[in-house]
Amino acid sequence: MSRNAAYNYDSVAYKFDSIDYAYEAPEPKQKPARRVGVIPGGAHGRVAEKSPAHELALKLAKATVAAVVVFAGIGFGRITLSAATVAEALEAREINTHLETARSEISDLEVKQSTLSNPTRIKNAAEELGMASPATTSVIDISGDVVATDEKGNLSLSDSIKALDGAGQTG
Repeated sequence: MSRNAAYNYDSVAYKFDSIDYAYEAPEPKQKPARRVGVIPGGAHGRVAEKSPAHELALKLAKATVAAVVVFAGIGFGRITLSAATVAEALEAREINTHLETARSEISDLEVKQSTLSNPTRIKNAAEELGMASPATTSVIDISGDVVATDEKGNLSLSDSIKALDGAGQTG
C-alpha cells in the first residue's frame, strides 16, 4: 500500500496530529498597584466637644453596665453556692442512710452471735449430733517452753513431745 492509501492526510485526525505541541503560555501581566489616597474630612483633627448632659448620660450608662455586671456576678456566685450546698446535703443524707443500714445490720449480727454462742443451745445441738460430755478431763501445764531443737537449730518434734509428757499432769 502506498503511504497515501494507509493514512489520510486530509482527515481531521491528521491535522490534529500535526499540531505543534511546543506551545508556550504568555507571561501573565501584572496589574499596577492600586493607589490609596486619603480624602480629608471636615473635622481636620478637631474633637467635637461633648455637652455636659451627654457626658452625664455616658457616665450613667457605664455605671449601669458596671452595676449589672456586679449583680450578675453576685447572682451567679449565690446560685453556684446554693447548688453546691444542695449537692452536699444530698450526699450527707445518703451517707446517713448507709450508716443507719450498717448499724441495723450490726445489731442483727450481734443478736445472731449471742444466740449462736449460747451454751445451752450448743449443748442441745451437740446432743442432737450424738455428742456427749467427756467422762474425764486432763489439764496440761505448758508454762515452760516445751519446744525443743536439735544440735543444728532445727525444731525437733520428738524432743518436744518428750518434754510435753514430762510437764503434763492428769487430774
